Amino acid sequence: MKEKRYIFKREYPIPRQKAWELLADTEHLNRVSGLFPVDFSEPALQERQLFRYANAKALGFVPLKWREYPFEWVKEEVYSVERRYESGPIKLLLWEVAMKDSELQLADGTYGTEITGTARFTPANVIGQAAIPLVGLKSIKEIMKYIDKYIEANQHVDYEALPVKKVPVIDINRLNNRSDKLSSLHPDAEHVKRLRHHLQTAGDDEVLHMKPYVLADQWQFSRKEILSLFLHAVKEGLLIQEWHLMCPNCRVSKTTALSMKEIKDQVHCELCGVNYEMSFDQYIEMQFSVHPSVRIAADQTYCLTGPAKSSHVLAQRRISPGEEVDLQYPPAQAKTRIRVLRHNTTMLQDPAAVSQTYCFDGKSWSSQTAALSSSGGVLTIVNESEEEMIVVYETTDWNDQAVTAAEITSLQLYRDLFSSEVLSPDQQIGVQSMTILFSDLKASTALYEKQGDATAFHQVSEHFRYLKSKVQKHHGTIVKTIGDAVMAVFYRDEDALSAALDIQEEIDQFNREQQMQLSVKLGLNSGPVIAVNANDLLDYFGKTVNLAARIQQKSTGNDIVMQRDEFERIKEKVEGNYHYEVHQETAELAGTVSRHDLVRLSSISKQTIQEEGAIS
Repeated sequence: MKEKRYIFKREYPIPRQKAWELLADTEHLNRVSGLFPVDFSEPALQERQLFRYANAKALGFVPLKWREYPFEWVKEEVYSVERRYESGPIKLLLWEVAMKDSELQLADGTYGTEITGTARFTPANVIGQAAIPLVGLKSIKEIMKYIDKYIEANQHVDYEALPVKKVPVIDINRLNNRSDKLSSLHPDAEHVKRLRHHLQTAGDDEVLHMKPYVLADQWQFSRKEILSLFLHAVKEGLLIQEWHLMCPNCRVSKTTALSMKEIKDQVHCELCGVNYEMSFDQYIEMQFSVHPSVRIAADQTYCLTGPAKSSHVLAQRRISPGEEVDLQYPPAQAKTRIRVLRHNTTMLQDPAAVSQTYCFDGKSWSSQTAALSSSGGVLTIVNESEEEMIVVYETTDWNDQAVTAAEITSLQLYRDLFSSEVLSPDQQIGVQSMTILFSDLKASTALYEKQGDATAFHQVSEHFRYLKSKVQKHHGTIVKTIGDAVMAVFYRDEDALSAALDIQEEIDQFNREQQMQLSVKLGLNSGPVIAVNANDLLDYFGKTVNLAARIQQKSTGNDIVMQRDEFERIKEKVEGNYHYEVHQETAELAGTVSRHDLVRLSSISKQTIQEEGAIS
């Protein structure tokens, strides 16, 4: 049977970056274009090639089975995919989408995009010859109409909207009732309105596995405020929360847990061929889905490995055994590397390296670094192995739009709403970096003796409330109280320092309002910790925690003590917002061998600043 080739070319009044964003999201594109859901197998390696088996039913009843090979792409330029069918009327499909700037200048000075779609069909039999123009060609035409649908969907909207295929099945009364209840918890009515509209109008794939920071950026709202909105929406039954365990290489979800107790400390990735240990601050993400009692959303797969699924991969290329190719790679401002899929062997970026031909022998590269330019370019790569290799050019920075377990469990709101969410007692999961803040009341024993138990207890309780408000304000959480002391954690060290400075700056005002004379001692330290279940409480242990407690013991009251190198690293992020004096010292810490370089920040209270301003 002869191959049938069809070429479609259109010019669209949108910039190439937006055209890529739309067409590279092949999951949503295939849904809206009327293609059918697909069941994909785990990756298989046969005949020296990597692929997945795919099963589907065309028109709802014609069974199809094919081998789908990894997509190839260069970001914002081209992508393609190969399907070899083992049953059905089609033998082979090769589909490519290429794009370039058109001559059409847009109102903002940018240029439109010329899209070229090329479909190459090889029929398996006479039925296939008839089916290609009736079914296959129709589907391709629908794909090429997708941008038209996008432009039409965004003519009269306040927020960007993607085209949808069908009207969703929604319990509108339940949606409205729970949204109204959410409004009483979340202070911004516009946020609630936007979420309700999204749940009511977006496609099924857009209301499943939602990432609040992605939506916050699209809606142009504060990330933290939208995360707060989503957490309250879970509590009110609008959404459900999901823990996604991500592969550190391909960065896609490998398994999902509805409760933290279901999280395991190790996960296996079939595509990368490795077991890896979970990490709270990178590999465990929280995502959200619409509650099934509010809306029935079909969690089906239409495309598994399109470019948008691995947005950190800027270029991907299949290279046959013995083949030499020129790998084109696009510009990138972030740090990048070259990696071989499954083998996970890498070459790190080194702009100063001398350009050369890079060879892969099946185990290692001929060089540890590659001459990768931030402005893009071409690398010559030779596959000296005995099987097809999949080379990816990717950024190494982790996605900052992900809500990690480390971040969300360090929020006071999350602790307050979901206090029962803890790890299984037998699990210990590492966190690469958390900031631990310890506090203690100065002369608390004397306080009880002087004021009496009832009055002293009231003052200590009010002091806990004061500390909690400051910790929560700066995106931290109280883990536990220990006598008159507090242990708090923060995802970002600058937030911890800001909270500590805020506490000390306003303690005089707190004392004046409460008619007290309390003095707080504070110490903080950052580093790796272990997250564990301690008596059904999510707690943190390790050297970093112990050192933070020892550092706090050096505080004398109305001050903050921390390691000097950490302060030097983050001081620019808080300068100008607070007033304090810095004193450097070297001290021995209990339980440690070496001496430590510390800084003592003596905060100047707002009351003192106001009084000095009045005098001057």
